[in-house]
Amino acid sequence: MSGNNEGSLNLFSKYTIIRKIGEGTFGHVFLACDNRHGESVAIKFLKDRCRLWEDCKEKRELKALVALDHPNIVKLKDIVQEGEYLDLVFEYMDRSLHQLICERTRFFSEENIRGYCFQILKGIDHMHSHGYFHRDLKPDNILVSGNVVKIADLGSSREFLSVEDDLGCTREFLFDQPYTNHITTLWYRAPEVLVKSSKYGAAIDIWAMGAIMAELFLLQPLFRGTDEVDQLDKICSIKGSPFSWFKGLQEAEAHNIQLPVCLGIPLQKLIPSASRDAIALMESLLSWDPNVRPTAAAALRHPFFTPCFDAEQLLDLELRLTTAMTFPSMNGEVNRVLL
Repeated sequence: MSGNNEGSLNLFSKYTIIRKIGEGTFGHVFLACDNRHGESVAIKFLKDRCRLWEDCKEKRELKALVALDHPNIVKLKDIVQEGEYLDLVFEYMDRSLHQLICERTRFFSEENIRGYCFQILKGIDHMHSHGYFHRDLKPDNILVSGNVVKIADLGSSREFLSVEDDLGCTREFLFDQPYTNHITTLWYRAPEVLVKSSKYGAAIDIWAMGAIMAELFLLQPLFRGTDEVDQLDKICSIKGSPFSWFKGLQEAEAHNIQLPVCLGIPLQKLIPSASRDAIALMESLLSWDPNVRPTAAAALRHPFFTPCFDAEQLLDLELRLTTAMTFPSMNGEVNRVLL
């Protein structure tokens, strides 16, 4: 990745804009061609002004992208400051997961879903292990090219610090709390945000992951609320009332939010095509209580993903068996030694 400030090459001398491909809260996104290498890129023109380069470097999305380098997080390739505005140049991905879902004429196989979810969780795990959580995970913010899946749009991401206390429990300390409740697209918004808790943490990404996984099976969102109250009703109608989530019930009462009393519907009944392991994982990811939800690292160890680890181990073995170290022999021939 290269960075540019004032006096550097003009954006339009380096890139040819082709067409607009997206728009979000923080900026407009265009497909472009890198004139130097001939490759496609996506350029995000940020809406907020940024007068000084030092201020630009403090933008949350830029800080997160620089800190997070992972195969399942979209790669930032270039930064260009144009006057008082900042442009971010990313690798180009074919489509969003939302577009992929909308294009489907038949259901995904569980094998496909496993591969997508495994990659998304690996990206989430990398974010969380490096002190960031996304806060706006949804199919629109997950990009796909072929079988490769990457998390994008880190404009809402925040930093946090995980510390283990004397009892061995992990506590999250948020750097700029209290956080706003108006994050995450409604259908993927975690219950603790919906009951207006100001001290939510990385577990909101885990809830969103559960909702995304269910959507991959259904080809439609699992919880389709029209507003925050209706969203909680929709969650209750499927999950049942959160009788054991005492902190959430207290938060709801403190904000005059009435949760309906209902038993819910088993996910197996709603998603009959899903295996027992898939249902168990979704139930875990979609736990009412954020403290009960697994971490991304724990979710990756769930039996549902065993085939992914088997495939990774096989690939690793193949690479080790086929990777050779070459060196010249005394007679000038090249010898190959398997590592």
